[in-house]
This record gives sequence, C-alpha cells and structure tokens, in this order.
Amino acid sequence: MREKLKIVLLAYKDNPVGSVFMSAFIKRGIPVYGIITEQRAGDSAWKRFKNKVLKDGFYGALNRVAQVYLLKIKRRRIVDLAKEQNVPVYFVDKFNSTDCELLLDQLSPDLIVIASAPILKEKIFSKASIGCINAHPGWLPAYRGIGANAYALYNGDMPGITIHFVDSGIDTGNIINRERISIKKGDTVAKINDRAVARGAELVCDVILKIIAGQRIDFIKTNEQTGPVYRAMPYKLARKVNKKLKRTGEIEK
Repeated sequence: MREKLKIVLLAYKDNPVGSVFMSAFIKRGIPVYGIITEQRAGDSAWKRFKNKVLKDGFYGALNRVAQVYLLKIKRRRIVDLAKEQNVPVYFVDKFNSTDCELLLDQLSPDLIVIASAPILKEKIFSKASIGCINAHPGWLPAYRGIGANAYALYNGDMPGITIHFVDSGIDTGNIINRERISIKKGDTVAKINDRAVARGAELVCDVILKIIAGQRIDFIKTNEQTGPVYRAMPYKLARKVNKKLKRTGEIEK
C-alpha cells in the first residue's frame, strides 16, 4: 500500500468539470497534492461565450454561464474547494508553457489527473512518475476528440466514458476502464456529456484507490478500430441530434 500519493490536478478554475472532480476526490477521501490552473488572460469572457454559442447554442451557452456563476456565488469552484481542503493552487500562463513544466519539476507528482485542459505536450504529461490520467467523454478507441459523444449519437452509436493514460497521441493511451452512458428521454448532448463527466470522475477515483492499495492496473485490450479525431460538433448539427433525443430518448441508425 502506498501511504502517500502525490496527485496533481489540472483544471480551468471556472470550468464546472474541475468542481465535479474535486468534489469526487473529497467524497472518496483522496488527498490532492496540488491544483494547477491557467491564468486565462488570453481570450475575453465575451469571446469564450461566443465560441460556446457556436457549440451549444445561445440558451445552452447561457445555461453554462449561469452554472459557472452559481458555483462562484456558492464558492464551489475547484479553487474554492481547494481552499477548504488546504490544497495549494498554482497559476501558470498556459498548461503547455515552460512555467508549468518547471512547476511540475518542483512538485514531482506521482499522478497527473486532467479535469479540464487542452491536449498536453509530452514535456507536461510525462512529469508524473506513474502517469497522466484522462477521463475522455467518449468511447475509445472509436470516438476520439472533443465532440466524441455528439458524433457517436449522430452515427447511431451509444455514448461513453473512457479512462485512459495519456500518451503522445490524441486519446490513444492505454485504456484503463470504459463504460457506456445511458440515454434518457428528454436528453441532450450536453446532458449526456455532463453525466459522462460525473461518472468519469468516479471511475478515476476507483483507479487511484487501486493504486493507493497497491493493486495492479490492468489495461483493456481491444481489436476495435481506432476512429478519427472529432472536433466540437456545430450547434446546427447538434440541434438535430438533440431533437431526436428529446422526442424518443433513443439513438437512430
């Protein structure tokens, strides 16, 4: 059994996903050694909102903004939860920057866990002695990239969540676990992805607790074809998927 495991969490401070992961860690009694987040001094809030509108539509983007501000008001953002737990928060210019690389050299983590971050360069994800874990909202290896579950639904396939180690490819690392995400009547792509994220946080906790207990982590071997890297689905296309889901609660081939 490992008495101490140095876990560093990477997350944008205002992304609700970070709060989901930190809450899961607290609930399961998993100590976090440190949190690294970006200063986010680049894009303005207005530009990020416009990009969100293109992805999720106006009301979807507005709902996400409301969710972010509610977490802020209630002090449940990842940085707020970290403060409650006396977990240090480190700010870097960018996750793939030199200052982040130097910081990780200082922290010397056993595990890096991605809650919300861009595609990481090897100089970043390789800093963890055990590895870097990602919870990918999609069924790997078939559906890689940001819009994985949206395109799975569009293609008539079930959405999923996959826990994997990060390597130099895009969502190509060793698969630790994966599950299908159920579909309910009235669902949307966003709702399904939210459930995938929540389940992903739980599955990541399962992996970490196995490591702490000194148990072996087995990888899933599959002969399934590696799919393309999907990008965020345009809202006009996502709206068609959402209409089918709300009407039937089922996917259509």
